[in-house]
Amino acid sequence: MSMIQSQRMAQNVANLLVERQTWRVHSVFTNGFNLENEAERIFIGTTKNGQLPFAVQITTRDVTKLIATIQANQTFQYEGGILFHQQSKLQITLTGATQYTSKREKTAIQPNPSFLTHTLQSEKQTGLGFSIREWLTQPETANLAKAISSTDSAFIEQTLRYFIGRGSGLTPSGDDILLGILLVGQESRTFKEVLATLIQTELLTTDISQTYLKYALQDQFSDTLLALYEAFQKGAETGEIIEHIYQNGHTSGIDTIAGVALAIKEEFSMGKRVVIALGGNAILQPNQEATFENQLKNVEDSCAKIAEITEAGHKVIVTHGNGPQVGNILRQNEEAKAYVPALPIDACSAESQGFIGYMMEQSLKNELARKKLPTNVITLLTQTEVSASDPAFQSPTKPIGVFYTREEAVELSAEKGWEMAEDAGRGYRRVVPSPQPQKIHGVEAIKQLVATDTVVISTGGGGIPVVQNEEGDLKGVEAVIDKDRSALRLSEQVEADVFMILTDVPNVYLHFGEPNQQKLEGVPVKEAKEYMKEGHFADGSMGPKMEAAIAFAESGKEAIICSLDAAVEALAGCAGTRILPQKSTVNA
Repeated sequence: MSMIQSQRMAQNVANLLVERQTWRVHSVFTNGFNLENEAERIFIGTTKNGQLPFAVQITTRDVTKLIATIQANQTFQYEGGILFHQQSKLQITLTGATQYTSKREKTAIQPNPSFLTHTLQSEKQTGLGFSIREWLTQPETANLAKAISSTDSAFIEQTLRYFIGRGSGLTPSGDDILLGILLVGQESRTFKEVLATLIQTELLTTDISQTYLKYALQDQFSDTLLALYEAFQKGAETGEIIEHIYQNGHTSGIDTIAGVALAIKEEFSMGKRVVIALGGNAILQPNQEATFENQLKNVEDSCAKIAEITEAGHKVIVTHGNGPQVGNILRQNEEAKAYVPALPIDACSAESQGFIGYMMEQSLKNELARKKLPTNVITLLTQTEVSASDPAFQSPTKPIGVFYTREEAVELSAEKGWEMAEDAGRGYRRVVPSPQPQKIHGVEAIKQLVATDTVVISTGGGGIPVVQNEEGDLKGVEAVIDKDRSALRLSEQVEADVFMILTDVPNVYLHFGEPNQQKLEGVPVKEAKEYMKEGHFADGSMGPKMEAAIAFAESGKEAIICSLDAAVEALAGCAGTRILPQKSTVNA
């Protein structure tokens, strides 16, 4: 008689053996074998794939002895702490085996940029014919991403039917992907209920895969997967754990990591579709000479921070100011008017969008490449539609361009019909309308690009101002649209999760610059409105930003005002001023 001593045993197995004594050999392979009793399974073998929630662990030497003896459909009988192989004299004693539990204790997990950086670019081949990187961009994957948090049971069922059982082997790739999603634990209750019903009531996949999914739906996983989850909880390095998981099965480990990556990506970047409104200093600093080199260097510094936001897994849309740049283009027009016909303001706005977008797109591509992240970045010339009946056209107030003497102003007014106004005692400038943005054009294209993890640069300088005539045609108008208002409209139309306005200061303050200055952190909308009424925020600086942030937050979503350096932390709720329907946090 040959006696094999088990080393460790899942608590689930101990419970099953009390209830069921006769077990059939289901399948035999290199690392061990599976026993079956109706819908229940037990794995007996090595720890190559980790400590499973339904396993008995024995040494590699004992596994070799067993698999040389047993065959599929033979039986084991459990009695008195021993599994007796009915067709030989082999016995496996479970008495003295250390029992373990496989329960995941669900707590908050942290964003893990290094994990996302690794997996989003991984060329490891899944069992579905794509690398992880390629699989994450497939249309079916996009549906699965939506299904994770959906409450639409019909949509979830349709999506899950595509993945359950898809692939080959004892645990098909589609099932391993679902296992990874369940490990992250951010799926909706409806998602879990639909999945449980499908695997319990229909034969859509292998019985071994059903077992893995059954335990995962009860928050039970192998110790290697639990170690990965614990690393997410602590924000710890995951590289070594991932490499270990990759070794599971033919592609099982890779498929599981693909599912984890999708769920993490959706939770944290995914998670958030962010419209970033860059301040003017991101392109040109105060009193700085407006050379192309100076502006490019500023843009490169700004894009390094934007790349960190992308690295953290967020879907990013960038908009920016263009005031100094348009002013300089208008001055160039003025200086060269004797040789080259001047362009209208809308064309100058388009010109500024082009060259600023060029600098941003190039800088961001370079920074993403250095981080080994996807370099999908695109600049869109963006038209912003305004109403031809906007009162602003009857009362131009926005100064643009160069300064003139009083005599020159009178002459230009008579010659060109320009509205001229004195500007703070420094001379006379042309003033133009600043109408309210009604519609950002090209939004559907922006949404499609963002869905493929493309960083989109759009609506620079508030957008190129256009109106729609009686025939329905768009036509440019000489106006300037407030960039913060257009950024708000863009955020609303692209259905952003977060509207982030980046400034030179880390927070919004009450009594700014005074001895009793107070920092604002989390501010409910009602309270923020009161601060606006009290006049805490200057019209020419923080006022428009707070106005736009409040308007966005009133939709029930998150608006943030912070410095460029603190953007990643602010998105994680750890920095900046957040306009939210929640308890206020005002710090002295």
